[in-house]
Amino acid sequence: MPRPVKWALDLHLLRERAASSRTETWSRQDLEHLFSVGRATAQTLMKAIGNIQPIGATHFIDRPSLLEFFDAMIAAPSVEEGLRDRLAEAEPAPARKQLKVSLPQDLRHAMLPDLPSNIALSAGLLEIRSQTAVGMLESLIALATIMQNDLDRFQALIEPTRTSPVEDADLRRWIERMRER
Repeated sequence: MPRPVKWALDLHLLRERAASSRTETWSRQDLEHLFSVGRATAQTLMKAIGNIQPIGATHFIDRPSLLEFFDAMIAAPSVEEGLRDRLAEAEPAPARKQLKVSLPQDLRHAMLPDLPSNIALSAGLLEIRSQTAVGMLESLIALATIMQNDLDRFQALIEPTRTSPVEDADLRRWIERMRER
C-alpha cells in the first residue's frame, strides 16, 4: 500500500496559493515551504512536476508546470496513484555539465595590458573571439580576473567620461544668449 501523501487534502488550497503567488519560478526551497515538506520530498515533487530548468547549480520549475501538476493531482482517482504515475513517467533532472578549463598560473596577477589578443575592448563594447566553448570560457575567466585586478583602468576604458545631455543643452542655451548680446 502506498504511503499517504500528507498534503493531499490541501490540494485546492495549495493550487490557489501557487496561482496567486508572485513567484514565477519555484526552487526546491519554495516547494518545501509551499507543501510543508522536507528536502527529499521537495526534490521528489520537482521530479513529478517535471519541466525542470537548471540555472547554475540550482533547479527550478515554472508556475504553469506547477499548476498543471496540481490540476493533474486533483483530477487523479487518488493523489497517491497520480503521484506514482507521474514519477514513473518523469525524466531525470538535467545533469550539470562540467567544462574543463586550463588557465595560466600567472593569471592571478594579470592586468589590462595583459589582456589576451582574442579579447577586444573599447567604450561600451566587448568582443571575444574563440573557436570553442572552452576557449570562450577561458577568455571570460581571464577577463573577469583582469577586471578585478585592474578595475580602475578597465572602467576608464569602458566608461569614458562624457558631459551629460543636460550640460550640453545648458551650454548651448548660454552660448546662444551670449551671441544675442
